[in-house]
Amino acid sequence: MFPLYTKKFPDNAVDLAVLLNDSVKRVFSNAANPVVIRDKAYPDLSEIRITLDDAELRSDPPRPPMAKGKTSAGLRVDDLHINAARLMLGPATADLRLGARDVCLGQAKDSNGEAMLMLQSAADGVVEITAATKDIEAAIAAVAKSEAGKHGVTIDQVRLTVKPRGARSVDGEVQLRAKKLFFSTVITISAKLDLDEQLNATVSGLKCHGEGAIGAMGCGFLEPHLNALNGRSFPLMALPLGEVRLRDVRIAATDKVTVSAEFGA
Repeated sequence: MFPLYTKKFPDNAVDLAVLLNDSVKRVFSNAANPVVIRDKAYPDLSEIRITLDDAELRSDPPRPPMAKGKTSAGLRVDDLHINAARLMLGPATADLRLGARDVCLGQAKDSNGEAMLMLQSAADGVVEITAATKDIEAAIAAVAKSEAGKHGVTIDQVRLTVKPRGARSVDGEVQLRAKKLFFSTVITISAKLDLDEQLNATVSGLKCHGEGAIGAMGCGFLEPHLNALNGRSFPLMALPLGEVRLRDVRIAATDKVTVSAEFGA
């Protein structure tokens, strides 16, 4: 789904590219004109390609608008591609790949009467989100060090273990080595993550265990943050998929964590 922030649907591929570039850049920074369109016979297009390498999800992206009323015919696209390497999502970094062919993008209106594109159908498509375990560890370390430093505790080692639990679920365990003065201990945080059919992830079962006084202190300042996350769901797709439904949603864990799904006829 792409909000176009205009009441008038574009008449040609050039105007469409301008509007799509503006829409994407409202969500991601460090993205200089990421949208490239190859025309065919507008509204038939050969390709829409969005490249977001090294882009960063904004801290306050606009909420995706809701479509009001019926969706009418919009664009027909031979090939749709969204690719992002080293996409920065807060403290984490991930790679994104979405590809589809014979795509229909319908036009709809939001509650303000502004035009938006909805992904209605595709002959076949695939979406894949990948994050290296070491990059996830680095993101966890950044957050943990920031909080621990406020209490005079140093975090000098982080280790993440992820184990699959069914096709859509994983169990994760993070071990943090914490130091204060001449004393050190290990803090262990465990959690479960489950995906639904629209790539929404739910975190649950968050627990913290720390040995000794330093471990208890560490869990003490981490638990409010863990409690805020426990049971929370969040979308893995920064760009919603519109009306299409995913199938074969899977999560795999090795030296990287990969979420994948297919869609289309």
